[in-house]
Amino acid sequence: MPKQDQYGRTVSGGKGMDFSGAGYDAPKVSQPTIEFERGKGIEDFKAQMRSGFARPNLFRVDISSVKSDKAAKYRMSCFQAQIPGISLSTTDKDIGFRSVAYQKLFSDMTLGFYVSSGLEEHQFWQSWIDYIVDADTNHFNIPKSYYGTVTVTQISRTGGPSGQWTLHDAYPKAVDPIALDYGTNDAAMTMNTTLTYRYYTHNYLDEQTATAIAADVTTKSESDFQNLSSQVRGALEPYMSKADNFFDSIQQKKTEGGLGNSARQGFAPV
Repeated sequence: MPKQDQYGRTVSGGKGMDFSGAGYDAPKVSQPTIEFERGKGIEDFKAQMRSGFARPNLFRVDISSVKSDKAAKYRMSCFQAQIPGISLSTTDKDIGFRSVAYQKLFSDMTLGFYVSSGLEEHQFWQSWIDYIVDADTNHFNIPKSYYGTVTVTQISRTGGPSGQWTLHDAYPKAVDPIALDYGTNDAAMTMNTTLTYRYYTHNYLDEQTATAIAADVTTKSESDFQNLSSQVRGALEPYMSKADNFFDSIQQKKTEGGLGNSARQGFAPV
């Protein structure tokens, strides 16, 4: 009687269509499954997860093509991003039910931004695409001239970075339409842009490494707010100067017995 494997297939030394013979990979004996641990409660779960969970709303995005004086604004206005995904292209399964990988595929990334009243964010991405393909001649630029770098940093609940993903040779491939609607009176305008890139590098940071570079992130954040406050201060300075001049003139009139002093005398109690 022919010898059979554990699946009932005849092992005939390469004769016939029985998927056997020279080079035949005999299926490995399945390992016994480990029974699920019983009697575990919420306290055991909390003990395993005592460091907490990552929060998807704690992140920052840095774009190399943004000028340094605008970097703070774009970090704050970017409200949506992704940790990049990756997949493998594989061959079809052969006669031995095997397939091999031959290429890595990197998923595109979508970034969401709040749009300021001057539409600066939309203009930035539109200008980048217009540089890739000339709006008048429809000629394409040299790829190296429009490549950029985008870095996504996941921030832990303690305030330090826990992981960084850097997209190399990145550029926008699509700017989504923005819906305009009379019914959105109290809504802020947002926009989405889709980025493609050649590849990405990642760096998962342990607690010590994250603590070591947290100071750099904190410094950048403080610098962002300082730049923003200086811009606000610069915009309000002319109005503050006018207000100071107005109050100075009022004070001078009171001192010289002007209208304010007369008004006070007219309403003084007898």
